[in-house]
Amino acid sequence: MAVSPGRELGLIIKSPVAASSIKVVNYLKSQKFESLFLNLPRSLDELVAEYVMGMEYEDFVEEVRKRKLLPEPVESWLKEYEYLLRSLREEGIEVCTFCYKDEKAFELETKVAIEAALLVLRDSITGKVSVDRWLKILTSQVNMIDIVRREADYILDESFNYNKNICIASFEGKELKKYLEQEMDTWVKYIGLPYHFTPLEVLKREMCLGKVSEDKVKQFVREHIKFITEMVIPKGLENAISEWTKKTLYWHPSISNKEKEAF
Repeated sequence: MAVSPGRELGLIIKSPVAASSIKVVNYLKSQKFESLFLNLPRSLDELVAEYVMGMEYEDFVEEVRKRKLLPEPVESWLKEYEYLLRSLREEGIEVCTFCYKDEKAFELETKVAIEAALLVLRDSITGKVSVDRWLKILTSQVNMIDIVRREADYILDESFNYNKNICIASFEGKELKKYLEQEMDTWVKYIGLPYHFTPLEVLKREMCLGKVSEDKVKQFVREHIKFITEMVIPKGLENAISEWTKKTLYWHPSISNKEKEAF
C-alpha cells in the first residue's frame, strides 16, 4: 500500500501515569504540528474541542460529569490527562484535537477495572484466587485487533487534511503504528520510561501470547493483590507504580544511577 507523500504522524507512547504528561507537554512545545490525537474516549471529542476553545478546566470536568461521559469519580479517570489538557488551554496552543479511543473498548476497560477491584477485595479476604473469574474478565480484553484497526481508521480519516499530526498513545501504540505506517510516514517517541508493567498487565500480555496455566494465573493475581494492598492503597497509584518500577528494574542504569546519587 502506497504511503501518502507529505503526511506525517508522530506517535508519542507514554507510560500510564500522570507524571508522564508533564514530559509529554514539554516535548509537544518543541514540535510543530497541526492536529493532536488523544487516547480519550471518542464521546469526549466535541467537549474537548470546546474546552480548548475557551472553557475552564473545572467547568470541563463538571460538563463531563453532567453529560455522564465518564464514570464517577470523573477526576480520577481524567487525572492522567489533566496536566496535558490544562496546558493545551493555558498555553493557547492552536491545534485541532481529536479523541480517538474506541468507546466500546473504553467501556470494556472500565468494566474490567471495576470487576478486578471487586475480585481483589474478594480474594484478599478469602485468601483464594478466583481463577475462573479472573480469566473471564481478562479474556475479554485479550483480542483487541479489531479495536486497534477501528482506532487507526479513525485517526487516518481525521488526519487526512493535516500534514503534521501527533498521536498520544499507551503502550498499545506500537500496534497502532502497524496500521498507520501503511498510509503515512510515522515515527515513535517513548516518554515516561523506564516503566515496568504491573502484575496484572504482565498477565494480560502473557494471555495475548497464548494459553496461560492456572498456576501462572494464581501467581500473577497474588502478586497483583499484594501490589494493590501493600503499595497502591497506602501510597497511591503514582507512588506505587514508581516504587514498583524501581523495585523490579533496580538494574536499569537510570534507576541505579539515581539510587547512587541519593547517597
